[in-house]
Amino acid sequence: MVDREKAKQLASEFAREYEQLVNAVSWGVDKRQLLSIIAQYAAAGRSFSAKEFLQLSDHLKANSGWFSGLKGSFNYSVTALLITGFDDPYKGFEDMQKSYQLLVETGFRKTIFTYITAITLIATVEAGEERKKVAVQAKEVYEKMKKHHYFLTSHDDYPLSVLLAQQEQSELIEKIEFYYTELSKGPFRKGNDLQLLSHILAQSANHDRERIVERAIRWFEALRSSGLKVKGLHYPLIGLLVLVDSPERLIGEIFVLTEVFNQEKLFKWYKDMGLLIAGQIIVRQKTTSDTAASTSLAVSIEALLQAQQAAMTAAISAGAAAAVSSGE
Repeated sequence: MVDREKAKQLASEFAREYEQLVNAVSWGVDKRQLLSIIAQYAAAGRSFSAKEFLQLSDHLKANSGWFSGLKGSFNYSVTALLITGFDDPYKGFEDMQKSYQLLVETGFRKTIFTYITAITLIATVEAGEERKKVAVQAKEVYEKMKKHHYFLTSHDDYPLSVLLAQQEQSELIEKIEFYYTELSKGPFRKGNDLQLLSHILAQSANHDRERIVERAIRWFEALRSSGLKVKGLHYPLIGLLVLVDSPERLIGEIFVLTEVFNQEKLFKWYKDMGLLIAGQIIVRQKTTSDTAASTSLAVSIEALLQAQQAAMTAAISAGAAAAVSSGE
């Protein structure tokens, strides 16, 4: 349970560890990416260690190809994912490289999102033939997604394709389309963010689609009624919240934590991130503390959290790289 006192403690720790990260990494890294990295630590209940972080970051650079995406600032996001997601992050890196190669051989493009997809794959599927099978199925799912929404589907949908590949396939695309169509009637807006929300909702074991849609709308309205501005980047978070609980149970904690975060100086120009990070922390705490949650659901939500956080930072990294190459 996150009350105001606990929220202040979390915000204080977050600000302190953020400063440690800023002092540790290269100058010029987008602040939103750094906020997302510390959010990974906060959501995982891990303390940030600059020494541990830099050692692994250097290891990734030293063991990656010259043109690898791990040579740039995206390296930092993958480093955080490995530290917070694996007992042995160095072994996790080795497994990630193998799975990355498997995905490329299966037909996935060599992008920074493919690294996230590789982590999602090893986090949710046992090594061996089953992992190969899921990789092939994921590529098929991705192609089906692209067929239905050609202009919306891109490399940032790779990670979710791995999770969707592990769902019942017979009605999968039809189910995704149902969520997208119904939610686009309001208050959600059509676009890539809504498509991602639809993919997340498709992970639900609840077969009552109308009830899932109704809960998503209730979450949107609850956040907005609390005075929180809901934007497209928050849609995936709403999907996670729908999977874990009702707004009546969690909105109070999310509001308090968001409010306290946004009072911190480092969030002055990034209020949108305050809600996003607070929500991710609450989702993780709810999943780990709820004994009623199934192991498979917990694993899926963990993977969804990682995919959402990393995909966001990958998008930031890709945007920064594009700006540099265009001379902006």
